[in-house]
Amino acid sequence: MKGTHFTKPTKAEIEVLKVWEEKGKYYAELSSSPFYPDGFGGQIGDRGFIGEVQVLYVPSENVVEIDKPIEKGTFLAKTDIKRREEIARQHTAQHILSAAMEKLFDAQTVGFHMGEDSTTVDIDSDVTVDFEKVMEVSNDVILSDLEVEEIITSPEEAKNYDLRKLSDKAIKSGEVRIIKIGEFDLNACGGFHVSKTGEIGSVRITHSERVKGNLTRIWFVAGKRALNDCLEKEKVLNESSRLFDASWRDLKKRIEKTLSELKEKNSKLKKTAQSLGEYMAKEIRSNDVLEVDEIVASYVSRSRQDIPYLLIFSPNNATVCIPQKSKEEVMKWAHNEGFKGGGKGPVYRFAFDNFSKFKNSFLDFVKEK
Repeated sequence: MKGTHFTKPTKAEIEVLKVWEEKGKYYAELSSSPFYPDGFGGQIGDRGFIGEVQVLYVPSENVVEIDKPIEKGTFLAKTDIKRREEIARQHTAQHILSAAMEKLFDAQTVGFHMGEDSTTVDIDSDVTVDFEKVMEVSNDVILSDLEVEEIITSPEEAKNYDLRKLSDKAIKSGEVRIIKIGEFDLNACGGFHVSKTGEIGSVRITHSERVKGNLTRIWFVAGKRALNDCLEKEKVLNESSRLFDASWRDLKKRIEKTLSELKEKNSKLKKTAQSLGEYMAKEIRSNDVLEVDEIVASYVSRSRQDIPYLLIFSPNNATVCIPQKSKEEVMKWAHNEGFKGGGKGPVYRFAFDNFSKFKNSFLDFVKEK
């Protein structure tokens, strides 16, 4: 039989049975709840109001986190319908993506987690999945505006359907809810779904990475999230084009050219820093305190390690050479003075809050017999 696409009502008269505070947060226990819990079926939960009190999180079936205390009694509870609709878009898009990956590449979905900004799907596949092709097929399904049906049946009857997956939890529940997307997909599910695929708008896989074994995790956005993702990336693209004084079509070439030039300049700069560092190493004297570039400091400390000196390369960081003291003595001094860092000796690198204090302490320490 067909049912509603949202198995929970959008509003209901409920009774607040208990209110308590825990770790600075307020919670309420309800006699019944129209709010879908967070994490159930892998999706995020409902938000809304109980009277004038806002629902911030739904940890379980009849418990909600609220923004302030509420008296016990009867109230009208309302869910955020716009949020629920967007959840439905993301969840139905996940069904379509998972079905497309299985049909095209025999990639089985083994995990699903919906977040506030994006959703992840973990797939198990022995072959490389072409995500561009997956998106193409998935968006064709969305544009076809297929009907999304809800079928409620028994665990025994559910076995007669060619389902992608039927969990033990669904079987044990005594009632199986199947989501049918045209002739494209059949899958048991307890979450929110759209009535027709066209309501999703579009779906975009934003990136993917290997996680463990044969598993690959993909991140995707659908509905308004997909639109916002495109708008944000277009904004970054336009701003980058202005910075590089290039059209977006030429931006990649301009960036590659700039990186190549930067690599060449960095190579020349490194050679110059090495020459300068080696020259300074010859001229440096005992107990000198010099302000130098960090790269130059590294070449100085490599070339000269027979006398004490201090090289500061930022307001709170310095390299020191202390050859006349053991490593144990140096680290004890630094620890007592509150300086953080260390080294193999005789060269050390330390961080500090006050340079004048560090310099004076260093000079006093190296002059000690």
